[in-house]
Amino acid sequence: MIFNKKGLVMKRKFGKAVKQALLFSGMILAVIGCEKEAKEFGDQIMPSNDSITAEYDTSFQVKTFVERSDSFPTLYSSFEAPTTLQHSNLLLGDYFSPYFGSMKARFMSQIYKADSLDFSSVEEAIGATLYFQLGETYGSIGESDIRVYKLNKKLDINNNYYSTTNPEEFYDPHDLISESSEFLGDSIIKVNLTQSFAEFLTTAEDTIMGEMDDFIEFFPGIFVEMETQGKGFLNSIKITNDTTRLELTYKEADEDDTLELEYPIPPHNLRVNTFEHNHETATATEKNVNRFLNNDTTENDSILLINGPGGTRGKLLIPEKVRETFRKDSNFLARAEIELKPLIPSDSPLFPESVGMYAYPRDTSYISISQSRYFNGEYDEDRHVFSCNITSYLQAYINEEVDNNRLYIQTRDFRYRPGQLIISGANHTNPLKLRIKYFKP
Repeated sequence: MIFNKKGLVMKRKFGKAVKQALLFSGMILAVIGCEKEAKEFGDQIMPSNDSITAEYDTSFQVKTFVERSDSFPTLYSSFEAPTTLQHSNLLLGDYFSPYFGSMKARFMSQIYKADSLDFSSVEEAIGATLYFQLGETYGSIGESDIRVYKLNKKLDINNNYYSTTNPEEFYDPHDLISESSEFLGDSIIKVNLTQSFAEFLTTAEDTIMGEMDDFIEFFPGIFVEMETQGKGFLNSIKITNDTTRLELTYKEADEDDTLELEYPIPPHNLRVNTFEHNHETATATEKNVNRFLNNDTTENDSILLINGPGGTRGKLLIPEKVRETFRKDSNFLARAEIELKPLIPSDSPLFPESVGMYAYPRDTSYISISQSRYFNGEYDEDRHVFSCNITSYLQAYINEEVDNNRLYIQTRDFRYRPGQLIISGANHTNPLKLRIKYFKP
């Protein structure tokens, strides 16, 4: 797309664009029928050749609200099942923001059995150690205490697990198996486990070490949490690689040298990430998420506080007047855009590189409308805005091919990557608006 002084120029001749608009109805229904195809949402009607000049430009006030994010599935495995998702990293840590309060990221994971070993030949368990490969770190690494517990309940691929799943249902606080932890440089976390746990591993019989199902019955897995000092920090753990592993050190009878036995965490193992937010601990005076979560829900929020994973999101209500105006006059949208204006500097902690928008087109399926190559959503450093092109979704709403005028703003990859953003809303001195460029037939 090219912009000139007269307005938006989109590459396609007038007649061709109108024809595509008439064909839009059939195509959009095929797109929203499956979440896997949501990334194509609206790409079909965004012309890329020749040109159309938008003749008119108008804007509408959008209603804005802060609300808690819905929970989302967090059972990860390379096994394809209705309950599983393909993702290899897990978040671990805690973090405090004066705007959003505190959050904790914790996880549960199965551990695969080691190579079959007859423990009858083992004379002594020397110790056991967990190693975690670090990906990204969010915040400054400081003092921390990593605690690991032995699960007493299996993770089941037939069950649903969510970001709000309570891990306390899967372990007993008395089953703490970690003693100490340390960061080895900026790439590895080493967790020293208890002697009693090392000895527990050596009690596995031959049949247990022979089959994974038997091993999971014997040792269902681990629950991991981390407490930090000060504002805290979050780690993205590369859970399914060669570095992340459980290691048992032992000595066989009549041998002086020690041996190591590795228990890996392969991609098909089940693992669950959980997130806990306490917005009541926010301390900021004005930009305080707890203030907006507990105000009059019928009133517009003048600012939107968005954080994740699993924290808060911004809700936008497109006015009904948009549908009435454009259906009545049969106007064709050239571009519909919402600009999000941050109220915090771009160097603020966890400031996102991009944002996404989501909707419930007809049912409870939460569909991303930001995967279209025209959406953008990237942060523009020069203008200090996030520009979001929602032309295709808005046209579908006008044509009554989607029922919902609600849109939700979240940081991009909000299920896996932490982010915090504060933007202006309705009734702000610099309010959020929907700007529409269009032409008349």
